Amino acid sequence: DVPAGTRLIAVMQVNNEIGVVQESDKWAARAKAAGALFLVDAVQAYGKMPVASADMIAVSAHKFHGPKGIGALWVRDGVDLTEQQTGGGQESGLRSGTLSPALIAGFGAAAGLASERMEEDSAHVAALWDRARDHFDGWILNGSDTSRWRGNMNIRKDGLDVARLMSDCRDIMFSAGSACASGSGKPSRVLKAIGLSDAQAKSSIRLGWSRYTALEEIDEAAKTLKAAAKEQELWG
Repeated sequence: DVPAGTRLIAVMQVNNEIGVVQESDKWAARAKAAGALFLVDAVQAYGKMPVASADMIAVSAHKFHGPKGIGALWVRDGVDLTEQQTGGGQESGLRSGTLSPALIAGFGAAAGLASERMEEDSAHVAALWDRARDHFDGWILNGSDTSRWRGNMNIRKDGLDVARLMSDCRDIMFSAGSACASGSGKPSRVLKAIGLSDAQAKSSIRLGWSRYTALEEIDEAAKTLKAAAKEQELWG
């Protein structure tokens, strides 16, 4: 239930660390029933799937192959916001600061292409997911197997030393968590929140792919990662 007096509900439509898709439409109904505004963090969803209905929608260009450093907040007509950065009054009085026309143009071009290719990209990403799942049979998937974006795979292998795996597989781009928490050295709060122990969270890796990833690259990456993990088992 939504607590009385709630003014804003914010939901991440696709989790950036484990790829799980939230029930954003249901949260939108709850927000409306409570008289609260509803904001969708669609950074990981926009350009990949239909975005949930909301009063506000946040997106970032670099997550759908646009330039880094540019994002947008869509605001429904009738929603009045108070600026948090005062000064010049750009962005209809909501945010001061001069924006880059080049980044805006890149944002628009990438958004248009993502819209045109959404079904094609989704099918390609799903094929990559199936190939990766076959390769990592026996590894444990973190998060839902069904309610998810298939361009993100967070998996674990008990006893895996992820720091050592990264050192041994420097040609493969993968991570131990989100970039937001890089360098903290702490177990992922997302993995902890879904019930993993510290040891399980620290033995997890995150893999990602997109329209520009080839099946052969999945094969090569999986072969390298599994060989390095196997060597850990053999030599400790």
